[in-house]
Amino acid sequence: TTTTTTTTTTTTTVAAATAQASAQASATRIERARPVRRRVTAATAMAMGDGSAYRGRFLSAQEAYALDQDLLAGVGCEKQSLEALMRRAGAQAGRVVVERAGEALGHKMFCVLCGPGNNGGDGLVLAVTLARAALEGVNVKVWYPKGPGSSALYAMLKAECEAETNIEFVDEAFVVDALERHVNSHDSAANVTCFVDALFGFSFKGDVREPFIDVMNCLTAATNGACADADERALYTVAIDIPSGWNVDGCDADGGKLAFMPNLLISLTAPKRCCATLDDPAKARHWRMKRMAQTHVVAGTFLTDAMCDKYGLHDVPLRVDSTIDFAPVDLSKRLD
Repeated sequence: TTTTTTTTTTTTTVAAATAQASAQASATRIERARPVRRRVTAATAMAMGDGSAYRGRFLSAQEAYALDQDLLAGVGCEKQSLEALMRRAGAQAGRVVVERAGEALGHKMFCVLCGPGNNGGDGLVLAVTLARAALEGVNVKVWYPKGPGSSALYAMLKAECEAETNIEFVDEAFVVDALERHVNSHDSAANVTCFVDALFGFSFKGDVREPFIDVMNCLTAATNGACADADERALYTVAIDIPSGWNVDGCDADGGKLAFMPNLLISLTAPKRCCATLDDPAKARHWRMKRMAQTHVVAGTFLTDAMCDKYGLHDVPLRVDSTIDFAPVDLSKRLD
């Protein structure tokens, strides 16, 4: 009886150990199959964004809209207001412009071009960020042709711009003249030297319409032809989220037209699908496209791990609790 009991106990123990080992192995396989979750610190972000190939996804217009709706509704994150999102995006993108254009290149004369939607709201916040930057003699012009309309939020952001003594709202004639001076190489020394495009965001579709046509034509001319090789200290252009006039889900401007190709593209939250072809030789028709890929920056600390799981954005080097506002993300090595 004793022998039988011992044998039974030993068999039970071995079976239990085997079952435990099997369960651990199964758990390990499941864990390996899950997306990698990263706590992105400043050092990690710089390492990911400096020389590393971007292997993450590029958001379509529909996905970018859905992600914004998740932020507003608190799906996979803490619920936030549109004002809070706009203030964070605009201020963090503004600090990129301060560092890249102001501190690095010495620009002091800025013109922020604001559209009628959320991208324009980001631009108003960005303008205030520039005006308050520690740049000696900084001066900011704002073109906001549609104005705030019936939006109380946009009206408040516009009023905040008006309260800054070094911000001036200008008309279309001023912007066209300022850009044409660069295009025609006439008296550009005392002119606006940095233009920030906050006209149209990821929801833009179709053709550019009035009152934006002339300004967009001048902005495009200022980044093509002889202006394409302009010294970045004399003329510097920045696009917020996507370059205005681009097909958000495609390559660049439709129909083989000349495209606006800024010196710096700041993606908000994550790169959009149009960025996926910046380094594709079959679609990127100009060397400035590749430079845009190399100088590309992501700004906006909105993503949680749950949102990265949902949208496949674990390679974006910013999180809601990151200790930095933006990080360089080189898209030019994506095809290596």
